[in-house]
Amino acid sequence: MKKIRLYFGVILAALWMTLASCEPEMDFVNPETESVYTYYNTKEHLIYSVNGAYNIMQRMGLWSRCMPFILNARSDEYVYTSGAAAGELFTVQLSAYTTPADNEATTQAYGAIYVLQYAANLALEKLEANQDGAFDLDDPADRSLHDRLRGEAYFLRGLSRFYLMFIWGDEVPDRDYTTTGGDDFYAAPSEPGVLYRKTVDDFRQAADLLPARSAMYADPGNIGRATRGAAQAYLAKTFMGRPVLDGTAGPGSAEWEQARAELKKIIDSGEYRLENNYRDNTSEENENNGESLFEVQFCRSLDVMGDAPWNDYQFGAYKSGQNTWRQQEMTTPNTTGRWWNVAPSLALYSEFERDAEGRIIDPRAFQGLWIPGGPKFRLSSGDWVGYEGIFEGEYYQPWHGKWFGTRKFGTDEQDGNNPLFGGINERLIRYADILLMYAECCVETGDDATALDCINRVRSRANNRMQNPTEADAHMFYASAGGALPSGEDLIAAAPVLGKVTDSSGSVILPGTAVNTVRRLLKHEYSAELYLEGWRFFNLMRWHNNPADPDASSVLSNLAGKHLMQATQMGITGGVPFNYEKHHLVPIPTNELQTNPKMKGNSAN
Repeated sequence: MKKIRLYFGVILAALWMTLASCEPEMDFVNPETESVYTYYNTKEHLIYSVNGAYNIMQRMGLWSRCMPFILNARSDEYVYTSGAAAGELFTVQLSAYTTPADNEATTQAYGAIYVLQYAANLALEKLEANQDGAFDLDDPADRSLHDRLRGEAYFLRGLSRFYLMFIWGDEVPDRDYTTTGGDDFYAAPSEPGVLYRKTVDDFRQAADLLPARSAMYADPGNIGRATRGAAQAYLAKTFMGRPVLDGTAGPGSAEWEQARAELKKIIDSGEYRLENNYRDNTSEENENNGESLFEVQFCRSLDVMGDAPWNDYQFGAYKSGQNTWRQQEMTTPNTTGRWWNVAPSLALYSEFERDAEGRIIDPRAFQGLWIPGGPKFRLSSGDWVGYEGIFEGEYYQPWHGKWFGTRKFGTDEQDGNNPLFGGINERLIRYADILLMYAECCVETGDDATALDCINRVRSRANNRMQNPTEADAHMFYASAGGALPSGEDLIAAAPVLGKVTDSSGSVILPGTAVNTVRRLLKHEYSAELYLEGWRFFNLMRWHNNPADPDASSVLSNLAGKHLMQATQMGITGGVPFNYEKHHLVPIPTNELQTNPKMKGNSAN
């Protein structure tokens, strides 16, 4: 699926029709051309209706550009650079907790998520109509494909609802049908709790209708489509996140038993595994691998933007094709020909376990970050250089040991291709997360032994010797002998304080946490394994809303002190301390409030 073109033109045409409510009452329809009313009357075209919904996820407002910023910038794993402060104000605002209602990224994402919802609804409606008997529903093969397509559409609509709740809250417009641009053109916000129930229902229906990964991927043309495991995974995420997703719920409302049941189905299915190489989970090699439950598919569609000037790349442009900009904006510094807007934080850097001499011993740090003592990067000259060669020059050298790059979702070389044409899939959820989520459900239901077993499985993979290392990693310890991370039990016994950050005078900015319980081990493992993959902020919000967590009242301290870390690490001031009531959501966009008379702001407005 990654390498085929997704058909979405008719969906966009249909969407345009819904927005044309101010046109005079004239018939502009050419009866000789295809329209949304006549197009979906074959199996092929009904498949295209679902493909078009997938395509929306590749747009600039979603995972091509905006969503990686929105999902990561608000966490303590991320600080912004002077380059971002000079030219990408939207990410500065997100990271500094000063996001206005006209923030460029959140405004674009808000609109794009509703296009995704519209596209999923359109697919469901057309599949239900089954125009001209495109599917013979008495034929088992036709019925199976028809059900599968419906399951994919339910899953994608569930995603739209999940991210709406997480980012803007649950009092937002929602539809389970396509508007025609009439009296229902402006939708009122949903009543609290409604969106949560609809999201659960979407993911449940998707899980019931979708095949297992092995059945779906038996046809190579279907690799990358949503499968039963993806729906079950997001259903579990929804249950665990109920305190921050459901406006009628509150602290302590997470549905641990329901989440545990869904996660156990995934584990018991035998459909997924931990890949040997941690690096394979965020590189272009080995995409859609055995660890992946769902990815946004990207490829280097070089024909889309060509040599057009920057003005044609504008933020909301529909010219990005199936490319991602994450490599361009969120990986390595300007010395490598990219825009260095994001730096991994000192809190993240300090989270990794070290030996008695202070050297990092966790291979995951080096397989996902550009840090001192780490892998090599190939410059356009052909030279392979280490950290000091990446951060080279008078501007960078004084900050060595504080300024870092992100290796995840980027290549290891400064090749001749425009880095705007990124082809690395965005992994939304993978099996390591499933094991850690299951461990969390076990902790919450009194089964620490099973939790430790799951955590140790993830830690054990981190120690694997890298198979077939390239020049980038060939000199690293994990390329020849693997890592030396202790077991979870041994780490708890040692009780190291991880994540501590001090300023230049030695004063403590972030105190860190003693890893001396299974619960704290789990939190550490989430960060060491899944950093900068979009889930840290979600997890922090959940833990803050869990009265059973002894650290619930202090778990947001890193966010409260993030502006101090930003100043120490990057020499940039201007952020504010995180305030949960004000900052756990981003504001409803200005254009929604100005154009929709039924809409209201949320707690962030």
